[in-house]
Amino acid sequence: MKPNLKFITIVLILSLIFSACKKIKGDNENIKDPNQTVSGYMSTVEGSWWLYASRDGVVIKRNATGLDSVKMGFVYNYYETVDTNTQALTPEYFAKNGDKYTMLIDMDGTKTNYIMAIVQKDNANVGDTWKNTKSLTYSGIPVDILIEGEVTGLNQTITINNHTFTNVTEVKNILKAKPSFLPYAKCGEVKMWFSKGVGVIKTDFDLNIMGLYTRKYVDSLIDYNIIP
Repeated sequence: MKPNLKFITIVLILSLIFSACKKIKGDNENIKDPNQTVSGYMSTVEGSWWLYASRDGVVIKRNATGLDSVKMGFVYNYYETVDTNTQALTPEYFAKNGDKYTMLIDMDGTKTNYIMAIVQKDNANVGDTWKNTKSLTYSGIPVDILIEGEVTGLNQTITINNHTFTNVTEVKNILKAKPSFLPYAKCGEVKMWFSKGVGVIKTDFDLNIMGLYTRKYVDSLIDYNIIP
């Protein structure tokens, strides 16, 4: 029987589409061991604080509480950030797991729907990569989230507001998302800079979610108080 080339072509195209749409399982979903404290990387002691300022006048203060909190079956060091203009308070959760440092990212602003994201690693090399994934429902639509992390710089020296930080690690995160059965679409980039002993010293956001939401801003550490 003569093959139906049109049918074969359609099947091949559909196969390519659905293979491209295949849901990815991230490295964060393979984390099973109990969390450890991040005290070796940033202070967890109550009274430690970090003050961040952005170019649009937003000033955020992160406070260590000295407390732990259980979320999604894991124990995290609990922090709180306060917008010094509005006094809005945001809970934050950091932990170490093996050689990975993780934090919980609030995906929809409800403070209930988090993705556990790997953000940094011990003994990292430039070019090291990892993936963070999460499935959630947004406005009734199932959405798959993908965050591709990569170490893009090591042993950097950065000066911010007369504070010089050494041994700085730079990490780039590519943000992607997709509804079910559609390919992942890039939603932006987030770069983060970490200084061991201090913590996060700078974050650079460049977000563009299908043209519906765009935002570019940078927040930098302008002052801090570390209690060992």
